[in-house]
Amino acid sequence: MESLYKAIEDQKDFIISLYKEFIPIKALGPENGGEGEYSRAMKLKEIMEKYFDEVKEIDVKDERVPSKVRPNLIGTIKGRDQSKTLWIIAHMDTVPEGDRSLWKFDPFDVTVEGDYIYGRGVEDDGQAIVLGITLAKVLKELNLTPNINFSLLISADEETGSKYGVSYLAKNYSLFNKDDIILIPDAGNPEGSMIEVAEKSILWLKFTVIGKQAHASTPEKGINAHLLSMILGVTLYEELHEKYDAKNELFEPPTSTFEITKVEKNVENVNTIPGKHTFYMDCRILPQYDVDDVLNTINEIVKRFEAENNCKVEVEVVNREDTTRPTDENSDTVKLLKNAIKAVKGIDAKAIGIGGGTYAKYLRSLGLNPVVWMTCDETAHEPNEYVRISYILSDLKVISYMLM
Repeated sequence: MESLYKAIEDQKDFIISLYKEFIPIKALGPENGGEGEYSRAMKLKEIMEKYFDEVKEIDVKDERVPSKVRPNLIGTIKGRDQSKTLWIIAHMDTVPEGDRSLWKFDPFDVTVEGDYIYGRGVEDDGQAIVLGITLAKVLKELNLTPNINFSLLISADEETGSKYGVSYLAKNYSLFNKDDIILIPDAGNPEGSMIEVAEKSILWLKFTVIGKQAHASTPEKGINAHLLSMILGVTLYEELHEKYDAKNELFEPPTSTFEITKVEKNVENVNTIPGKHTFYMDCRILPQYDVDDVLNTINEIVKRFEAENNCKVEVEVVNREDTTRPTDENSDTVKLLKNAIKAVKGIDAKAIGIGGGTYAKYLRSLGLNPVVWMTCDETAHEPNEYVRISYILSDLKVISYMLM
């Protein structure tokens, strides 16, 4: 293993150059105003073909993007035992950069400062892409055959529901065997001690409050939809947290969360009371609660609010992902990863649950036992998102320990 670890330590320049090849190619889903992942996928496919024994492309039709498809890539290096595979599953799409003024660097122009690499998507989920490709490169250059197959799946559409990514693949292709080791580097902590085995249900809602537009100097002639939206948002926030207040210490945070997030533009000018206002809520619900019950509660709150405020409120479910059974904490995958982390990092890892959604839920629904793990400072979706090269090198050693 020492020669393998030494080769991994020598990959710093390659890691930087790899990021610079694909991060500048935007990969936003159409829901986020983008053209999909096709251009980035073609660059990644070109790179993967240098290091994997075989690379497959599975396209899922999507008429909303110029390419008309959302590509998914699978690279494989064959092992001595070809009945079993260690998978790294990554996603190539990202969220938008958000408020550009909060970035100290161009989010799509990779910037390196010492151990830090900055850019939108370098952690989420570029880190997983880099882990998979770099490990394949090292294996090829050292002419090493792993004990079992090694496969990297780089998929589409993780950030907006996975209809064209792993969710689709899980339903329509038999890619995985029950004994496969499935690693999804899409969440973690700075120590690399967090192994995610469970996720909360996800519910995204769109609320459109309809009042009556009027001049701001005569508010009595209108019904201020913006003001009512603010009141409704606070009402939902307080009542949902009060009713669904259970704690489950497996999860971080241990409670359900109900957060007001996005708002849509209403009127152009300051002196007009808006007659229509739209806002969104992101709900992360502990597994013990039924999502339908939460929805019923929300609809009851809205119905009461309409009657009390002489307005109409339209509620739309934008995204719903009910949780699945957790990964078995006594599964071979969890045990193997814990042993590898102990051997490489010298720390004891623990199993936890998270509020974020990953590909793992779709695979758990098939009876598989994927884990979500990597070492990171949790900067996903933030301005000045970054990764640390030292974290990547350490994680490469952990995964190679599992594989060899």
